[in-house]
Amino acid sequence: MKETSRELKNWIRIRKELYRQMEAQVRVRLGGEDPELARYRRDYEREFEKTWRPSSRDELFRRLQKARLVLMGDFHALQQSQKSHLRVLKNFLTGRPVVLCLECFEAADQDLLNAFMAGKLSEREFLKSIEWAAKWGFPWDHLRPLIRWAQEKKVPVYGINRIFKKRSVASLKSRDFFAAQKLHQILLQHPEAVVFAIYGDLHLAQDHIPGDVLKLAGPAFRKNLFRIFQNSEKIYFQILRRELESSVDVVELSATSFCLLSVPPWVKWQNYLMYLERTYDLGLDDDEESIDYTDHISGYVKIISEELGSPLSCDDLSVYTAQDTAFWVQVEAHFSPKELKWIETLIEEGSSFYVPSLGIGYLARPTVNHAATLAAKYVHAKWSRTTQNHFDMPRDFLRQIWIEGMAYFGSKIINHKRKTDTVVDLRTALASKGASGTDKEPLMLALSQKMHELMVLTNRPQARPILQPKRKRSYLLASVLLGGMMGERLYAAYRNGLIAKTTLMNFAHKPLGTENFNVLYYEMMEVIESLPAPFRSKKEKM
Repeated sequence: MKETSRELKNWIRIRKELYRQMEAQVRVRLGGEDPELARYRRDYEREFEKTWRPSSRDELFRRLQKARLVLMGDFHALQQSQKSHLRVLKNFLTGRPVVLCLECFEAADQDLLNAFMAGKLSEREFLKSIEWAAKWGFPWDHLRPLIRWAQEKKVPVYGINRIFKKRSVASLKSRDFFAAQKLHQILLQHPEAVVFAIYGDLHLAQDHIPGDVLKLAGPAFRKNLFRIFQNSEKIYFQILRRELESSVDVVELSATSFCLLSVPPWVKWQNYLMYLERTYDLGLDDDEESIDYTDHISGYVKIISEELGSPLSCDDLSVYTAQDTAFWVQVEAHFSPKELKWIETLIEEGSSFYVPSLGIGYLARPTVNHAATLAAKYVHAKWSRTTQNHFDMPRDFLRQIWIEGMAYFGSKIINHKRKTDTVVDLRTALASKGASGTDKEPLMLALSQKMHELMVLTNRPQARPILQPKRKRSYLLASVLLGGMMGERLYAAYRNGLIAKTTLMNFAHKPLGTENFNVLYYEMMEVIESLPAPFRSKKEKM
């Protein structure tokens, strides 16, 4: 929807309020911020007061080839931040050797880290030995893919941190200088390698770790030191005002510094808030209690429904997670063994879903994308007056695709940076030697359904019937893939003014329970497939 000035200002205002609310709640839970720490943070924020220009991943990778030391900022509680590290490293690793340096490991534990990387310590033994939960505490699962990649590529990994019990400006500056000393030593130890260091984003301000490195290596080293920031709130809202948020995910700050934009600010801070709630509210070991995420979902229901001009409250919604034994008690009392089997499949596959017959939602993971998806499924169920459950596959396959598509569209209103697969990605995955038969079945089903839709919509004779998978769960996984493609196309068309709110609301109100839903599905897909395919493969995005 190419907005008028008023609509755009309102769009920005709602999202800025959400961001500020999330950030404020995080700071309250962290105990506030004293003036000295605030000054340390302002050093970082000044980095984004300079003139910047939109850039590209290709330009970023071209510049990186000249670097000897790359410092990449990390937002520890945000998994997307860690995914970006891995994306950059995978693309960056060319003919030059790479050394990886991480803040999350203490330099004092280097012998244990070496043993783990060499396979002499199990993951469990290693984490226990370095006291991961007590000393670092952020999710190891977020870091695991990066570590496995380093093990596979035989990339040396160094710990460059020194933990201080009390967090203060003095301790932060001491940590900065300690990290700079370690980096300088590693640069000398590996003269032919690119040293790639991942450290908390605030530490990347010019007067923090970079300044200390230059004191040790000399001012001439400046041209060899490259910084990659992530998800600056200031730059993001400037991009939003220019309506570039869907097309720009890399900006250049200077010849040797870039910023990646992989999530909006409210997503970044709400993920942090959810992390704090589940980690510190319940303790590191997650006891029997469970957090009520209904407030998070309610906030998203409000934004999604108001965005499309039909506000909803969700006073009748109860949200459960895997820790809630009451969820299974409820569904077991209401569903047949066959229906329970489908609900088990949804849970096992990590899906967040809404059960309209009971008015309850299941949140598989405490992340913004899952919360937004559940909120969108609730909104869609309410607008379409759905009270039935559509668990019967293959009869309900098209309904399931439609539910996932509308949910993906709604979740993009919350996180427009969310990524999905394309048909090209499906074909690439099918051609992959690493994909097993069970991995390929959902991909083959999704591709088969996509080809079937193309034949129907172009009035061409069917060359072959839709694949009949052996495993029922393949219908679920295929519907998520196809729904993502559909939702991505709808969202891009909406933001670019190619489809009206009235059309979207008409789609959202289509009754799922009608006997002729398959006919309705292809009528709606005819409109959707006429819209431009807006997105590249997610493999090409940051």
